[in-house]
Amino acid sequence: MTFLTSLLAFAVAIGVLVTVHEYGHYLAARLVGVKVLRFSVGFGRPIFKRYFGRDRTEFVIAALPLGGYVKMLDEREGPVAQEEVPRAFNQKGLGARTFVVSAGPAANFLLAILVYAVMFMVGVGGIKPILGEVAPDTPAAEAGLERGQEILRVGDREVADWEQANLRLLDHAVRGDAVTLLLRGTDGLEIEREVDLRDRQALLAEGQFLDKLGLQPYRPMLEPRIGAVEGGSPAAAAGLEVGDRVLAVDGEPVADWNRWVEVVRAHPEADLRVTVERDGRTLELRMTPEATDHEGVAIGRIGAGVDTDQSAARDMAVLVRQGPGSAFVSGAERTWDVTVLTLGILWRMITGDASVKNISGPVTIAEFAGVSALIGISAFLGFLGLVSVSLGIINLLPIPMLDGGHLLYYAAEAVKGSPVSERTQIIGQQVGLLAIAGLMVLALYNDLTRLFG
Repeated sequence: MTFLTSLLAFAVAIGVLVTVHEYGHYLAARLVGVKVLRFSVGFGRPIFKRYFGRDRTEFVIAALPLGGYVKMLDEREGPVAQEEVPRAFNQKGLGARTFVVSAGPAANFLLAILVYAVMFMVGVGGIKPILGEVAPDTPAAEAGLERGQEILRVGDREVADWEQANLRLLDHAVRGDAVTLLLRGTDGLEIEREVDLRDRQALLAEGQFLDKLGLQPYRPMLEPRIGAVEGGSPAAAAGLEVGDRVLAVDGEPVADWNRWVEVVRAHPEADLRVTVERDGRTLELRMTPEATDHEGVAIGRIGAGVDTDQSAARDMAVLVRQGPGSAFVSGAERTWDVTVLTLGILWRMITGDASVKNISGPVTIAEFAGVSALIGISAFLGFLGLVSVSLGIINLLPIPMLDGGHLLYYAAEAVKGSPVSERTQIIGQQVGLLAIAGLMVLALYNDLTRLFG
C-alpha cells in the first residue's frame, strides 16, 4: 500500500462525508426559508470558489479538508438588510432551527444506509465463522469452545461470516453480559455454549477484541510448498524455486506452512540450512532471511509465498449478495447496529470500562481508507459507512461548537421559554473549543503511538 493510495482514499472519503453532512444543513435551511451565504467544504484559503442560484450562494472548496460549514444569514453575525430579516436564521422558530441543525448528522446516517445497501448489492465477501485455535485461560476456553466449531448464531442473531460474528460479540461485550452461541461441531451436531463477556475492562482494552476473547479464525493446514519467489529476494538468491516443498530447517522437520513462516520470522540475518524436495530429489540450500521491522521488532523475511490450496480457500469463503429491497433493509440494520455499538463504546470510555486508546485520528483513518480501497469497492463502502455513522454521532455529542451543542441550547430554550443568554453561549463555545482540541490531541497521540510503536 502506498502513501499516495491512502491519501487519495482519505481525501475521497472525507470529501464525500463532509459534503453530504453540510448539504444536509444547506438543504434544510433552504426548505425553511433561510438564506445561505456560503457552502464550504474545508477550512482556510479557498482553492475553488463559484456563485450559484438566485441568492448567489458562494460554494467553496478550501485548502484544509478536515471539515466544512454552511454560513447562513444571521443578525448575530452582521447587519442584515430590512427586507431580508425574515430569511435570517435567528428569526426562525425553535422547530425550524432544530431541523436545520439536526439535518447534517441525519444526512450522515442516511448516507450510511445508502452505502451499506450498495455494499450488500455489490456483495460482501468474508470467511465462514469457524473457530481456529482457542487460547487457554480466556472466556472462549472457559465456555468450552473448540477448534473447528462453526458459529451459527450469537444470541438471537444469525451470523454468516467472521465480520458479523465479531460485531455481535463486541456488542454483547459492550453491554457486559453473557451470550449464548449456537455452534455446529466437526461432527455436524449443533450445540449451545454460553460465553461470559462481563469483564468489559479486559475485553475492551487496547488491542484486538477477538484475541482477548481467545478466538481466531480457522485456517486450513497448508503444505509448506513454495508458490511464488520474488526476484532479488533472499529466497531467489538461495536457489529456492516454485514447487519446492520445505522438509526441514537445520535438521528440524517442518510440518506445515505456518511452522515454516515462524522459523523464518524468528531468524532475521541468520544462516539457515533448508532441506527441500524438488522433482523427487532432496536438496540442501543455504538461506539468510533479511531483517524487516514489524511493530518495532526485527523479523526475518525471504520473499517467498505459499502454494495455496484453492479448493480449501473456496470452501472457507462466503459471499453475501442481496437484491435492492433486502439490501436497503440490511443497510438500515447495519447502520443501527454500528450506531448502538459506537454509542456503547463511547459510554464505556466515559465510565472507564473501555480504553480511550481505541479513539482514532486522521492518520489511522487514512491508513484504513487506503487498505479498504486496495481490498475492493465493497470494503471501501463498508469503511465509508462506518466513518459516516461515526461523524453523525460525533456531531450529535452535547459539546458546544458541534451540532449537538446547539441542540442542547435549543432543548434548554424549549424548557425555559427563551433563548440561552449570549454570555452562556460564549462560555460554552470556549469550553467546547477546549473539549474538541483535547479530543483531537488524544486522537493524534493515539495515531502516532500506533505508527511509531
